[in-house]
Amino acid sequence: MLRTCNQLLRRLSKANDVVFCGRIIMFLAHFFPLSERSAVNIKGVFNTSNETKYEIEAPDGISIDLNFYKTLWSLQEYFSNPASLSLTPSKWHKFTSSLMIVISTFEAQPLSDDVGNAINLEDEASNFSIKYLTSTKLMGLELKDPNFRRHILVQCLILFDYLKAPGKNDKDLPSETMKEEIKNCEERVKKLLEMTPPKGKEFLRSIEHILERERNWVWWKRDGCPPFEKQPIEKKLIEECVKKRRPRWRLGNKELSQLWKWADLNPNALTDPQRVRTPAITEYWKPLAEDMDESTGIEAEYHHKNNRVYCWKGLRFSARQDLEGFSRFTEHGIEGVVPLELLPPDVRSKYQAKPNDRSKRAKKEDTKSTTQPEENQIATSATDIDIEESKANLEISAAALDTDDTIAAASTSQGGTPDEIQKQSSETDVGHEVQIEADADVDGEADAETGMIDGEADAEVDLVAVS
Repeated sequence: MLRTCNQLLRRLSKANDVVFCGRIIMFLAHFFPLSERSAVNIKGVFNTSNETKYEIEAPDGISIDLNFYKTLWSLQEYFSNPASLSLTPSKWHKFTSSLMIVISTFEAQPLSDDVGNAINLEDEASNFSIKYLTSTKLMGLELKDPNFRRHILVQCLILFDYLKAPGKNDKDLPSETMKEEIKNCEERVKKLLEMTPPKGKEFLRSIEHILERERNWVWWKRDGCPPFEKQPIEKKLIEECVKKRRPRWRLGNKELSQLWKWADLNPNALTDPQRVRTPAITEYWKPLAEDMDESTGIEAEYHHKNNRVYCWKGLRFSARQDLEGFSRFTEHGIEGVVPLELLPPDVRSKYQAKPNDRSKRAKKEDTKSTTQPEENQIATSATDIDIEESKANLEISAAALDTDDTIAAASTSQGGTPDEIQKQSSETDVGHEVQIEADADVDGEADAETGMIDGEADAEVDLVAVS
C-alpha cells in the first residue's frame, strides 16, 4: 500500500493535481498509525530542490522597485533551507537586513478592511495556491493581496520557530545576539499579522497554536518516535497489583480485627482465663537470653532488644515478679534484667553482683535502721522541753498582769497625788524590766540545755556510725 501510494504521488503533477495529492497523503495518514516512522522526517532534511526563480533585470515599460523585488523573492532561498542560517553568520546578517526591508515596506503600506472583506478566504483558489508567480508585472497586485502577505509572514514565523526548536546540540543553538534579533523580528511579524485583514487576531492565534503542536512533534521525533498506542493491561498484572495492596483492617490492625471475629464466633473468648494469663519471667526472657549467647550466631540487628514493645512488656513483668533483676536495668540495661539462670556461664559472670558489693549494701542498711530510732527519741525529748518552756512563760506573764491590776486598783482607792502615781508607775516599770530579764535568763538556760541535748545526741549518732 505504501509503495503504491508513493508511485502515484511521483507520477502526479504537484502544480495541477494538488487536491488529489493531498487526498492520497490524508489516506496514508489515516491508514498507518501515528508512530509509523516511514512518514516521519526524523533527520529533518529540507527539500532544497524546490527553487524559486525570479527575474534579475526589470522588463521595459514597467515601473517597479527592482531592489525590493529582488529582496522579497531572495528570502525564499533561506526559507527553503533554514539550517544554513545557523551555520554561517554572514548569511544570517544578510537575511535579517533583507527581512527588515520587507517588514518596513509592509508596515508603510497597511491594508484597509475593505480590501480584506473583498477577498473570500473560502475560495478554492485561495486555499490551494501553494506557489505564487514571481513575475514583475504582478508585484503591485501581490503587495495588495492579504493572503500573499500572510504567506510571507507565516514563513518567517516557521523559520524563527525552527531556530528556537528544542532538542538541538549546544553548537546548533543560536547565540545571544541572534536570539535578541529573532525576538525583535518575531514581535514585528506578529503585529503585522494582527493588522492584516480579515480577522487578523484570530488568524495569528491559530498559527501560534499550530506552531505549538509542531514543537511537540519535534520533541517526539527527538525521543525516537515512541508509540502512542498503549497495550491493554493483562488480567494477571491487575490481579498482582491488587494482591500487593495492603489490606484494610476493620479495627486498625490484624490482631484487633481477629479478636473481634473471635468474639463474634465465640462469646466466651474474651472471658477465657488463658487469654489474660501473665507469662513467667523465665519463659518471657528466653528469646533474649538466646540472643545474648554468642554460640547461637544471631546477628545484632535481629536481637529482641531492638524491639521496643518486647522490652517494655518485659520490664513490666520483671517489676511485678523479679525486683532484683529489675534493679539491674539501671546498671546493665535491658540485658541485665534477664534472669541469671537463663544465661550461659560466660555471660552470667558479667551481670552477677560481687560479694563485696553485697556486704557493703547490708552494712548500709543496718546503719540506717539503727540511726532512725535514736533520731526519733531525740526529736521527742526536744519537743517535750519546748512545751514545758512555753507553759512557764505563760504563767510568768499572767502573774505580771495580776500585779499591775492590783497596783492600779490600790492607787485609785487611796486617791494618791499625781506625783505618787508616777512614782508607783515607775516602780512597776522597774519591776516589769526585772521580770523580763528573769524571763530572758530562763529562756537562755533552756536553750543551753536543749543545745547540750542536741550535741550529745549528735555525738551518739556519730559514735554509732563509726562502730
